[in-house]
Amino acid sequence: MIQKPTIIYMLFAFTNSMRFIYLDGRKHSDPDYAVPTYNGESIGHWEGDALVVHTKYFETNEHYIDSGIPISDEFELHERITLHDKGMRLHIDYTLVDPKMWKGEWKSSKDFIRQDYSDIPEVECLPNLNQNLPSTAAGQKAVDERAKSGK
Repeated sequence: MIQKPTIIYMLFAFTNSMRFIYLDGRKHSDPDYAVPTYNGESIGHWEGDALVVHTKYFETNEHYIDSGIPISDEFELHERITLHDKGMRLHIDYTLVDPKMWKGEWKSSKDFIRQDYSDIPEVECLPNLNQNLPSTAAGQKAVDERAKSGK
C-alpha cells in the first residue's frame, strides 16, 4: 500500500493489479457513466485511525468472492481497515452486499502480517508459472519440505 494525500495505491501480486482508493472527497461515479473494473471504484475516508472504504462498480464477468460466489452489478464492498501491533498487523472488517445474489449482508474479517522486506512478485494465470507460490499445492509442498529440512 502506498498512501499519498488524496489516494492510496494497493499493489497486488496475485493478480498483477493495482487498486485505487480515492481520499479526495469525491462521490462515486454516476452509474450511467461508471466503468466496471476488476477492483471496482473505491472511495475512502478516515474515521480516526480507521480507513473506511466503500467500493462498487465491479466487473462481474467471472468475478467471484472468496467462496466462489458470483457477484452481480449491484455488488458493493464496505471495509474498515485498521493497523494493530505497532503497525505490524493490518486488520480489515468486510461487509459485502449484493441484493441480486443474496439477502442481507455477508461479514468477515482478515488479518495481514506486515512484510517490509518482501518483493511483489509477478503472477500470471498459468499454472506452470505459479508453482512457486505458497498458495498452490506445489508451492505449499515446497514450503513444507523447506520447513522439514530446517532451511
